[in-house]
Amino acid sequence: MKKRGAIKTDLFAAHEHRAKIDRLGDPLAQIASRIDFAALAAEVDRVAPRPVSLQGGRPPFPTETMVRILVLKRLYNLSDEQIEFQLLDRMSYQRFAGLADALNIPDRTTIWTFENRIGEAGARALFDGVTARLLRFGFIARGGQIIDATLVPAPRQKIGREARASFAMTMMATTCNIRRLTWLQRAGIEAF
Repeated sequence: MKKRGAIKTDLFAAHEHRAKIDRLGDPLAQIASRIDFAALAAEVDRVAPRPVSLQGGRPPFPTETMVRILVLKRLYNLSDEQIEFQLLDRMSYQRFAGLADALNIPDRTTIWTFENRIGEAGARALFDGVTARLLRFGFIARGGQIIDATLVPAPRQKIGREARASFAMTMMATTCNIRRLTWLQRAGIEAF
């Protein structure tokens, strides 16, 4: 006689898991429903166009997918290696990035290359796009205050430290505004 157990297997388990995540309130789904990532991606492509490759090679991932991955990376403070792992491991990350049924996931080098392609101009385009979305709903994005400005040694970077730092700060501000807009709308707060 077989013992009864709480674990049951089913071919549709992933579908049931996604449904439960939706019922619990996936914060990434809320962000995706409030931010026009297609418009942000179009603006990034306008200010930092894709280089044309005459030699063929692997086709690039869509800019919208890569922008969503950068948002995930900054929202959860992940390295290129960790965002690659999390995209392979987490159902909610895959769904947010539009990779739920994709056979291939961008690797760390692809993510790093995309960040370098768009650079500070692309990060600024993302920031401006999210700020415009806040303004459209009547909210003004104001700068915060630094509470603890402890200095710690940082690892040395090989390529353009100043530009890389500016890119990182702009992306952090962008994701902060994305969270702010999502929270304000979810809470039903009306602007003046």
